[in-house]
Order: sequence, then structure tokens, then C-alpha cells
Amino acid sequence: MSIYGEWLTGTIASGGTSTDAINLGKDYEFIQVILPTLTAGTLKVQVSATFGGTYQDLGSGITTASTTGAYSDVWKIGGYQFIKIVSSGEQAGARSISVRGMRV
Repeated sequence: MSIYGEWLTGTIASGGTSTDAINLGKDYEFIQVILPTLTAGTLKVQVSATFGGTYQDLGSGITTASTTGAYSDVWKIGGYQFIKIVSSGEQAGARSISVRGMRV
């Protein structure tokens, strides 16, 4: 059994700050994140117990600065399935962020 989920894409709309909700397919301890070029700001993950539920910040330990692209990272999400990637600044264009769950 693979420790990795499928690659999924969340999009932050032009002028937006958050991806649409992403269903990882099952609970994961970590997510791998591939970031495109982003408008200045910081990024964080929000989580929910259900897909259509209320999303809230997952601590402050996974905040990362914006990037000029070609940047990947691994974030600990502690067993959640439903996530959003959120930027502190509005994006100047649509931004596609790739994620996949990872277990250890």
C-alpha cells in the first residue's frame, strides 16, 4: 500500500486568497505541496472535519513565505482529509497549487 495519495490541484482565483476545498481522499499526517509563482504574502493550511464544513487555521507552524515558483514543501496536517491553502495576500492571477497526502 502506497504512503502517498494522488496529486490534486487547488486553485486560488485571480483576486482571491484561498483555494477551493480539497478532498485528499482520506486522512493524512502530511501533505506535499508544489507552489507556483505567488503574489507576495504568506501561506497556511486550513482544515475541516467535513468537506462542506467550516475551515479553520491549523496552528501557526506551517506558514511559509510566497515564492517565485518551483518551490515544494511538506506540511504536517495531523490527520485531516479536507483542506484549503490560504494566502495572506490577494493573488494577481489564478494560481494552481498541487498537493497530495502522505503517511509515514
